[in-house]
Amino acid sequence: MELQQVRSLVAVAEHRSFTKAAAVLHVTQSSLSHSIAKLEAEIGLRLFHRTRYGVTLTSDGETLLEPGRRILQDFDLFDESVSGIRGTTLGRLRLVYSQTISVPTEDIISDFTRRYPGIRLQIWAPRDDADVFDLVETGVCDVGLARIDEAPAGVDIEAIAAETLVLLLPQSCDSEPDRTDLPWEDLSDVPLIVPPAGSASRRRLDRFSAQIGITVNAVLENENRWMSIKLVRSGVAAFLASQASEIIVPGVVQKRLVPTETSEVGIVTRPGLPTLATSAFAEVARDWGSGRNR
Repeated sequence: MELQQVRSLVAVAEHRSFTKAAAVLHVTQSSLSHSIAKLEAEIGLRLFHRTRYGVTLTSDGETLLEPGRRILQDFDLFDESVSGIRGTTLGRLRLVYSQTISVPTEDIISDFTRRYPGIRLQIWAPRDDADVFDLVETGVCDVGLARIDEAPAGVDIEAIAAETLVLLLPQSCDSEPDRTDLPWEDLSDVPLIVPPAGSASRRRLDRFSAQIGITVNAVLENENRWMSIKLVRSGVAAFLASQASEIIVPGVVQKRLVPTETSEVGIVTRPGLPTLATSAFAEVARDWGSGRNR
């Protein structure tokens, strides 16, 4: 058994496609298919069901997937340890972040690539914090950024920022421009853009509004944070936004809601010894959280 065969197994399992896995591994599809066929022949097991709709793991393949991921993680750790001894930081980092958090992930990623140009990044960006936890806990990704208030026991978390819910209001609809605070009770008649039902952000909003006894006037559901802000600027409706720092958008007024509702955003990792790449990313994220890189 060769390391490349294990990489092939994990890549095909994660992408459920020989075509996509070959592109990720930078090999031809025929070479990848040969690698999987050779592995199956060597161990005497069928690892994938192949259909015209894609590929899925057999029960034997499911059994071998997690050990395969651990082999690759251990190899990456060994490889990075060698580069660390040599005084360089090389390797691969699989990063996942929630699209709904207000922490500027693009700034963190930019600073990380500047400080560690030898580390190759792969990035996932699901729409819900729960997906971040799942991808890290199952080993598909090495490190994540998400709201960590509802993190499961299977991941390690470290807070780097606090988000506060604020109201973003079209400037043309602001009848009290000198008022910076707004009681939650005053939201009942404000047309709002809200996250989709079932999302972590929506559950958080529904839970908090129920606690203080109000019903929000949801006129539009949208899962894309920046599109919602653009809709506010266009005068469509107001938007309850999570903010880790003040956002300034022409034509948009920000008001602090009272009482304040906050949540923590943090680093998500798997328990155990982190790789050098994971530790390096965590260091950059901590620096952003402490304000050293702003």
